[in-house]
Amino acid sequence: MSKRVCPWWLGYLLASPIRRLVDDPSKVLAPYVGEGMTVLEPGPGMGFFTLELARRVGPSGRVVAVDVQPRMIERLKRRGLGLGNTWMHAWPRQIHCAWLT
Repeated sequence: MSKRVCPWWLGYLLASPIRRLVDDPSKVLAPYVGEGMTVLEPGPGMGFFTLELARRVGPSGRVVAVDVQPRMIERLKRRGLGLGNTWMHAWPRQIHCAWLT
């Protein structure tokens, strides 16, 4: 794994409730994400924005989170289960090139 990747243990700081004072995910995402949408989040870490995305898309939508660090995804899944949602999908993947058409 590259040394440029954020260390997994730093994810706890990135997902801190204190961060909400500066970047409130609900305010940031409100104009762009709604019920029933499918959203891709590359590099979600431990899910600072991902959990709010899952709340916003609701059961009729879908959130796909992809991170290169399996430990980040493990923590994200654990946090997502606390919400009781089944529409958030998270995978650890090493992606070298992605083409979106």
